[in-house]
Amino acid sequence: MRRTGEVQCGLQPVVELRKEAASYAYSVRAPRSKGVIPPSSYSNGGFATLADCLLDVARALGGDFKRIYVRLDGYCVGERDVVELRREPQEVAAALKAACEAAAGAAAAGTAASDTNDNDP
Repeated sequence: MRRTGEVQCGLQPVVELRKEAASYAYSVRAPRSKGVIPPSSYSNGGFATLADCLLDVARALGGDFKRIYVRLDGYCVGERDVVELRREPQEVAAALKAACEAAAGAAAAGTAASDTNDNDP
């Protein structure tokens, strides 16, 4: 039989990062299961920077999880090793923001293209 820590290492939680006014917050949930999004199991907020928020994520999950799925402001921005969040929070924050901006741009371009196509005769 596996110990709890061994079982959890095989799981990969989803961390939802979001900007709230002048600060950052996050919540943690299990991955989507059969189309159902489970509720958050943990959340924290009030961080001055995204890097500070990532450091807290690393502290909260580092002992139990190796990798996480990351969403920023509603956009999927990839997967990360928890150790990266602890060792290079500034670099990871910059990469996540760039991925979020790219995803938002692609979504906006898709919406604009859809609007243009809807107006075609």
